[in-house]
Amino acid sequence: MNPNNWFVVCFFIIVATLLTLAFGLLAKQKRSPIESTLNFNRQQWQFLKIWIQLSLLLGIIIPIVLLAVYWTVPIVRQFLSVYLLTVGIQLASEKVFSRRLCKSSVVAVGLLYTGFRLWQMGSGLQLINYGQPWFSLLWLVFLFWVTNMVMLTTFAIPIILSESADTEQSVS
Repeated sequence: MNPNNWFVVCFFIIVATLLTLAFGLLAKQKRSPIESTLNFNRQQWQFLKIWIQLSLLLGIIIPIVLLAVYWTVPIVRQFLSVYLLTVGIQLASEKVFSRRLCKSSVVAVGLLYTGFRLWQMGSGLQLINYGQPWFSLLWLVFLFWVTNMVMLTTFAIPIILSESADTEQSVS
């Protein structure tokens, strides 16, 4: 299965939306060990502001520039178009779910989409001919998303897990 195929992307978006909806509803109704809010301290919020700016540069601006430069190369156009569509849907999902359901749903959206994006990038990097030095920037984008997954799992997930879940784990 190719994650840079329009059908696969649409299927993923539907599944990710349903999973995030379930996550948000369970958190909002307090039926899961997930907090519905993001209880970051001031330093953590400052880190996130910088992280978001970095993700804008590496995750969106660089791929847009590469898409513009290599628009005439069909395989690159397909890969980057699907990639950017997925990023756009992720941003819209984060905004809608955090406003309509609960703030912590951005973590679920981030995890799902970052995992999918790593699959997209891994597949896309295998398709592209590296005769052009600009394509090395895609490895930088890929490494950013790997780092984003690490950040989500080590930083964001522990924040949204409720203290009752932590005490239950330490008791068992």
